[in-house]
Amino acid sequence: MKIGIDARCLEWERGGVMRIFSNLLRIWPTITDRHTFQFYFENAVPETDYLHCPLYRHRIISGPQFLKKRRMLCEQLLLPFEIRRDKLDLFFAPYYTAPLYCPARKMVVAAWDISYTTHASHFHWRHGLEMSVLSRLACRRAAGVITGSMFDARQIEKHYGVHRDKIFVLPLVADEKFKPTRDLSRIESLRRKYHLPKKYILSLGVIYQRRNIDVIIKAFRDVYQEDADAGLMVVGCNSTRPRIDIEGLMKPLIQEGRGWYLPRADEDELVDLYSGAWYYICTSTADGDTITLKEAMQCGAPVITSPLFKESIYSNALMVNDPASINEMAEVFRYAFKSPELRNDYSNKALKWVEALSWPKTSGKVLHFLENL
Repeated sequence: MKIGIDARCLEWERGGVMRIFSNLLRIWPTITDRHTFQFYFENAVPETDYLHCPLYRHRIISGPQFLKKRRMLCEQLLLPFEIRRDKLDLFFAPYYTAPLYCPARKMVVAAWDISYTTHASHFHWRHGLEMSVLSRLACRRAAGVITGSMFDARQIEKHYGVHRDKIFVLPLVADEKFKPTRDLSRIESLRRKYHLPKKYILSLGVIYQRRNIDVIIKAFRDVYQEDADAGLMVVGCNSTRPRIDIEGLMKPLIQEGRGWYLPRADEDELVDLYSGAWYYICTSTADGDTITLKEAMQCGAPVITSPLFKESIYSNALMVNDPASINEMAEVFRYAFKSPELRNDYSNKALKWVEALSWPKTSGKVLHFLENL
């Protein structure tokens, strides 16, 4: 089978979709030699070892630069010509949308969540409308849809009208590099660099309204003086809309040496940030899973999260039943800070549970789904 893939997300800044997609591509050549894969890039093929194998072929999309640099225009106006020229058996679009005219025999689209539709007010109206309409149409026209959780599968079925039998839930797995830091001097070095206390709560990931970072900050401000070792580190690009002043909310904590805000973390520091955290927190009201949860758990960081993630990580995390409640969030923080035994228990449960997750197993399931559409 000849499988075409829109691989442009590998050229963009790192993110969850790129991490998921790159892990699939690393594994596929090790488990199959029955297919050839045609990758489509916008400007250049990344210098990444796993992309250069006999099964993988590369093509730079042809067309004027003013169209290529606009993701949707490139996808809708230029990519179909490449697909038609290559006479694909299947085209895979891993980033929410796909060409409405897709001349491949079959098409698969990955819609990791549909917050553009369910939480439209969180996005610029033009971008949200564009993504919502094109993602909905792509999912409806596709032979199969890939998503990251059972919750998101139900959302796609409910809001986009896609039959459940066409939806494949891909269990999210962290990169193999995420593992507990055994060299404690590295964690101590990181603490000295950022002046972090022993019990810092880590929030890491792009900041959207649905992740309730403002609630987390306000709740922490209510309780941090009760524990001299408590701290809050927020890492992530502020993509809230309407915009929430994250730096302003963090300022009193930063001034007292109990809070830290970074728009982005150094990739080389991620494992140590997770490993040193008292808890990692992600409390979303729109996502059914996120790769950062698995990264944290794989590093041995216990997790505080919201009920939407329960189907994905079961009882292996401390839950905030109402992630929009400052009072409830504050009570969970008090509980978490006062009990080292609870932290160790959730850390051990997380490490034990993630042992069953693997990219070879997940990649094989995705490939089986593509082969049997």
